[in-house]
Parts: sequence; C-alpha cells; structure tokens
Amino acid sequence: MTHSHSASSAPSGKPTVSLHGIRTSLLLAIFSACAFFFFFLIAVQQDRAHNPALLPTGMVLLCAGFLLLPLAICFFLLSSRRVDSIAAGAGVACGFFGAFLLVSPYAVGVMSFFVGMSGWGRARADHGMMAAGLALIAFLATSLAIVWSGARIGKIQWSAFGTAIGATALYVLFGFGFLGSAGSTMGRQAQRKQEQADMDLNMPGILASQRLVALAACLFQNYIQNPQAGYPASLDPPPKDWNCDTKFAADAVPEHTLAYVARPDVSGRITDFELTAVPRTKGVNNRDPIMIDNRGLVFVYYPWSREDAVAKDMVRSNDLMYSQINFLKSNVERYMKDKNEGLAPATLNAEAIGGLGHETPSIEEDGMRLETRDYETRYFPPHAGNAKEFALSAQCKSYGLNCLRSYFADYDGSIHGTSEPRQATADDPLALRCEFAVGGECPDVDWFP
Repeated sequence: MTHSHSASSAPSGKPTVSLHGIRTSLLLAIFSACAFFFFFLIAVQQDRAHNPALLPTGMVLLCAGFLLLPLAICFFLLSSRRVDSIAAGAGVACGFFGAFLLVSPYAVGVMSFFVGMSGWGRARADHGMMAAGLALIAFLATSLAIVWSGARIGKIQWSAFGTAIGATALYVLFGFGFLGSAGSTMGRQAQRKQEQADMDLNMPGILASQRLVALAACLFQNYIQNPQAGYPASLDPPPKDWNCDTKFAADAVPEHTLAYVARPDVSGRITDFELTAVPRTKGVNNRDPIMIDNRGLVFVYYPWSREDAVAKDMVRSNDLMYSQINFLKSNVERYMKDKNEGLAPATLNAEAIGGLGHETPSIEEDGMRLETRDYETRYFPPHAGNAKEFALSAQCKSYGLNCLRSYFADYDGSIHGTSEPRQATADDPLALRCEFAVGGECPDVDWFP
C-alpha cells in the first residue's frame, strides 16, 4: 500500500522508500525553472532594442512548456497510490532531469553566450541575465538530487521505471529536435520583423532625402535653362514656369518639416538655396536633419537624434563614392605603375579597371566608355607629349533619382564636380574634401544650430 509520503515496498519485500526527497526536489526544480524563465524573459525584453537577435519571446515560452510538462507528469504519477505509477513517475524524473545533466555543459555555454549578448554596459539587462544564470545552476543542482532520489524509488518496480525512462528519452530526443526547428523558424520570423521595423523607422528619413534630391534636380534643371534668372525666391506656391512633376509641400514627408530658403548674392540675384528636412521629433534613432544646396550634396547633421553625442555636418548622399571615379583613377594609376611602365593606357580593359566598390562596370566602345546602372564613365587617354597622364569623366544618368553629382578627374589628378545635369569639366569647382570619405565631416558646412 502506498501513502502520500512514501512508496510501498516492492513484492520482494524491500523496505518502503520515502517520496519527500524527490517531491521537495521537484518543487525546487519548478521554482528554479520559473525563476530562470522569468529573469531571462525580463532581460530579453529590456535588451530587445539593443540586441534583437536574442531568443524570441515565443521560443522562451515554448521551452518553458517543454520543461514544465514532465514536471507536471511526475507530480501526477508520484501522487498515485499505485506502485507502478510511482515507479513510472520516478522514471520520468530520472530520464528527464538526467538528460539535462548530460547537456548541462552545453546549457551553461549557451547561457554564458546570452549573458555576453546582454551587454555589460546595460545594468538591468545584465543583472537579469546573471539572475537567470544563477537560477539555471540551481536547476541543475536540483536535477542531480532528483536523479539520485528517482533511482532509489525506481527499484520498487524496475519494469515501470525503465519503461518511463525510455519514453522520457524519446520525448527529450524529439522535443529537442522540435525546439531546434521551432527556434530556427521563430528566429527567421523575428529577424524579418526586426528588418521591417527598422525599415519603417528609417523610411521617413529615406523619403526626406529622396524628396530633397528630386526637388533639387528640378531647381538645377530650371537654372541651367535660364541661369540669368537665378533660383526662385519661393517654392510655395511653385513658380509658374516649373517644368518638373515634383512639387514642393511643407508636409510632403512624414514626420519631417520641409523648408526652402533662397540665398541671394550681392546683386540680389538668387544664386544659392537651402532645402531642408528637419524631423519633428528629436531622439528617434537614425532620424536627423538633412539639407541640400546648389552643390547637389545631401548633408546630414549627425547624430542629432542622440542626446549623448556631439552632432556634426556630414555628407549623407555621397555621389563621388557612388560614381567610383576615385577608385577607378587609383586602379588605373596602380596598373600604370605595376604593369605598364608608368604609362597611361590607350584604352581601358578589365586589368586596368581592377576591383571597384559596389558595382563592376561594363566596358563599351573598345575601352573608352564604362557603364553602370547610374553612371557613364568616359576615359580620356594621354595628351600628345605626355604619356603619363589621363582623365576620367563620370556623368550621372539617373539624375534626380539615384544621383545628382557628376565628376571630372583632370589630367593633373584633381577631381571636379557639378550638380547640373551635364558632364563635369575642369572648369567646375573642386570636389569637397568630405566627399572622399563615407560619412565625411564637412567643416565648411554650417547650416544647423
């Protein structure tokens, strides 16, 4: 006969085994498991903005269910008065918690990884992960006590005990496989969700930049047709002779305020302007004030959205880097030095072009012209009498859409740029120093207080 606090002796007459130890250990296991998932879930939620790759919340809950189900079955079987049920409950406990002891080095390693992912500089998330780690250690200690107590109880009926261990082993085997598959699926879903959230967060800034580029292209196109008239004094309402589909509106970009300021010269003719898009709310990540003027460069006051940083004027949309003219110039010069005895080639080939940045151009007109999606680059071979100099021209093809600036690398090595829809020449102003670097600071640009 089995009482609530002890197991009956086996038919062979072996003495009764107490159930107090395994029940106490199971309660401690439930408590430590709940503490682990509580602290882990809190830490993940607190650190989600910094490390979206942390374990998804749904996966944490699924793991909790996988762990708590055998615990509930153990309590149910150990509460029975049947000897075989009590032995089966002990077998479930031994099989399940014994499996955790076998994988405990891996579990501790994974926990250490997530502690590291939480970031030592974020106290709340870090403390939560450390508390979860301590709860995991407590769970493994109680698992050892459960296996020891379960083995002592299982001797009352070895067949039920062994069968329960086998069934539990299958549960653990298939359960871990299911958790692995579910984890991969949830991880991909969480990544896609985070990417969409990032896109939604950044979209107003992207739209603001695109709108400014399109508006500036309209201004440049009108200006080049009638330079004596200068730029318009206002865009609201648009000028009557506006020949572009793009129209100015102060609320044309979500969560930004657009503005146009005309800059007259000493004669009163408007020769420069500032198109600006300023976020209506400060402190939103990756959302900073941007500006474009008659140089056709998009400047950003970065990182204005962060309170703990000093913002500076930088190039945001860098057409010089995008045109790859400087990379191409350097590659041709290296080819001249290493393989052509210091002489400029008569035409360009794949070897002279070398490796570029984001896009490899197609070679047209027997090496005199290169084509990418947004730029047409022309090669000018050496002048008569100087076989060591060459020139390059990179003209924007998708004007007002993906680029605004065109460039000319002169025979003397200098690079000139223009924002007008034409090929750049040596008479155009030199490219700004900050154009030669990604996110380059522009000390001569001062437009935002």
